[in-house]
Parts: sequence; C-alpha cells; structure tokens
Amino acid sequence: MYFLFVACLCVIYALINPDLIVINKINFLPAMFMLAWTSYSFLSYNWSFVKQVSVVHSILILKKAMLFIIVSIFCRHQTVKKYAPWFWFSVILVYIVIALWEMLTWQHLPQSLYYNKTNFVPTGPFYGPNQLAAAFNLLLPFILFLPEIKKSKFWGVISLLCFFTIMGIIVIEGARIAIIACSCLFLFAFIFLYSARMRKLSLFLMALIIVGLVIFAKPLVSFGTEMFAEEISSIGQESKSFTMSSIKIRTRLIPQNLEILAESGFKGVGAGNVEHYMLAGRMYKTGGISNSHNFFLELLTNYGIVFFLGFAYLYVLWFYRLWRAIKMNPENRHYYEMYFFALLMFLPTSILPSSIIWEHHYWILFAIINEISHPDNWMPRQYEQI
Repeated sequence: MYFLFVACLCVIYALINPDLIVINKINFLPAMFMLAWTSYSFLSYNWSFVKQVSVVHSILILKKAMLFIIVSIFCRHQTVKKYAPWFWFSVILVYIVIALWEMLTWQHLPQSLYYNKTNFVPTGPFYGPNQLAAAFNLLLPFILFLPEIKKSKFWGVISLLCFFTIMGIIVIEGARIAIIACSCLFLFAFIFLYSARMRKLSLFLMALIIVGLVIFAKPLVSFGTEMFAEEISSIGQESKSFTMSSIKIRTRLIPQNLEILAESGFKGVGAGNVEHYMLAGRMYKTGGISNSHNFFLELLTNYGIVFFLGFAYLYVLWFYRLWRAIKMNPENRHYYEMYFFALLMFLPTSILPSSIIWEHHYWILFAIINEISHPDNWMPRQYEQI
C-alpha cells in the first residue's frame, strides 16, 4: 500500500508537470521492456496452471516496472548521480549494523525465518541468510571503489573495516558463492585498483584484526577458519557426495528448467509457475528444490525465450556502454568501474537466493546504471564533473 501510494504521487506529479517527459531516449528501451514484460506476465494468466501465483508475480513485475521508471526520472539530475554511490554505501552500513546486532543478541527482525528462534546466523532485513549475502555481494563495489574516488584515507579505513566485516558475515552464513565472488573482487581491487598506500593500509588492518581476534577472541577465529575451510573445500568434494549439495542441485536445475521451457513451446510456463512444474516429478533429481535458484533461468522458464533475450540484450548493452565510459573518461574511470563491477557481480548474486523476483533494489540499481551508462551522460562534450 505504501509503494502504491508513492507511485500514485509520482503519477500525479507527472500529470500536473507538463515539462516532465516520463519516457525519453535514455530510458526508452528498458522502460518498454519492463512494460512489455508486465503485459506478458498478466497475459500468461491464461495458460498458467496456478493462476493465483501468476497474479502475485505479475503484480511484483508491475511494481518493478513502476519503480524502474520512477528512479530513472530522479536519476536525470546530476546531483542524484553524484550521490547515488553514497546511498548504496549507507545501505550496506545499515545491513552490517543489523547483522552485527543479530549475531550479538541472537535475535532477528520479524521478516526473518529465524524470528523468535535463537540462532546466531544473521539474515539482515531479509527472509534468509542467502538474501543478505546476495545484497552484500552485489553492492560490494560501492564499498571498495569509493575510497579511491574520494582519495580519502579515512574512507579507506571505513571501507576495509566494512569489507572484513562483510566477509566474516558471509562466512558465518555459509554462502560459498558470495565468499568466492567477494574474495575475487577484493583481490582485483588490491592488485589493480588500490594505490600503494591503500595496499599497505589493507595489509596493516588485516594483520591488526587477525592479531586482535587471536588475542581477544581465539574461539571465534577457530570457528571462522573452520567454517571458511569447510565451505571452500566442500566445493571440490560435492561431485563425490551421495547427498544433494547446493552446487550439485544448481547444476541439475539448469537442464530441468530447459526441459520445462521446451515443453511450454519456449513461451514460458506462466508467471511464477515454474515451481509447480518442478514439483510435479521431473527427470532430474534436485533434492526437492523447486526454485530455479537463478534469475536468468527463472526469467527464461517463466516468461519464455523472448524476454530472456530482451533482458540479456539490456544487460550486455549496459556493460558495453559502461566500458566505453571508462575508456573515454579516464579522470573519472573509477566511478564508472564501480558500476561496471556492480553489474558484473549481479551474475553470482542472481544464483544466491532461491528467487530474486521478490527483491526490488536490483531494479533501483539497474535504473541508475541505465542512466549513467547512456552516452548522453558521459560523452566529453556533455560531461559534468562528478
């Protein structure tokens, strides 16, 4: 209701402001895709087996379309583009504070699956730990790149402390994909992004944290080390295991979804209906898991190959435009690299939670990326200092 109220206010503002162009050449392609996706989702009600689920998912996609268009309009202002990274930085800080509170008190927010249960594992403002790990994974570039953009030692210290805290949280959550992706991104930043001063600061803080934990919290160090070693080593052992592990399940979900897609005539089984088909007894054993555990598979199987290719085109287009922006604006290279890597981190992020159809902040980020990546906003003759 709150979202609909805000959306209605935005519509009223657009109607009474004759100078506001809701759809312009910058947001035209993604806005048309979102509106077409919404229309097709509602249309799929006709061939959906579980029609109530189809309606719920269609409303969620309508929300995403409205949110994308609203945010893209706000992002036309240079001030918004300038301070958007700090918005994401603040979001991460809030998530970290909530997670630390959960670990210290063993309590959780009402939406958590651990609510009213005594459990050490944090879920943040989400339902499960994988969703929190996915949010950290996606937004990590805003932690690692901002100190280099601001050239600030203070923000460098804050950034590194946040990174080490995030790594500790995702290790406790056992999110192996996030552990690997975040570690690789930090390694890239350490080698190719950070100055010599930041590299020294990283090593110093890392050593200081390790020594401090060994002295004052040795059991925690042992627990964290064992968890990290167990999660990483288990990846190579999964193929030999008789139990259905998370990576083995995700691997088998791919041909399973493709089989369901082919049976639908490649038009998709209808909004949100893939889970029903997964539970109906299939060829590939997936340990009872009915979720696609992959945004791209979820999009493909529910809505068909046309909308999968449409999103893939937008995704590659944003990559290409950001790459050109990096090359043509060397003085602000780190700003565009930050969004480039946020877009890249969407790939591992999209397979962390069981479904990202419920999360809306992805589309806020996509709206910002679409705006800043468009050539009209970074060509040298039109570029304003960020």
